[in-house]
Amino acid sequence: MKEGAQPADKPTYFEDPAVQALYQMVLILGEELAATREQLHALIKLYESGEIPSVDTIDAFVPDDSFDLERADWVARLMEPLTQIAEAQKRR
Repeated sequence: MKEGAQPADKPTYFEDPAVQALYQMVLILGEELAATREQLHALIKLYESGEIPSVDTIDAFVPDDSFDLERADWVARLMEPLTQIAEAQKRR
């Protein structure tokens, strides 16, 4: 048996299977992009501080509070269209 979440384990937010699949795809791509954005932020901050970026320094980097606020705003913008679709379905 495969480990991890199986399709039946994932919550369903949309009636249309195609929209549900799109939602799952957006979540996965969003996770990947968020990780890339965090690594880029780390690279820039390490460079600006004069440190030599490496796998270890990037992995150990802790973003400041301003990055958390920017990330929350980015996530809200990413999810807004899907949230609007879900809200429209609730009103039906």
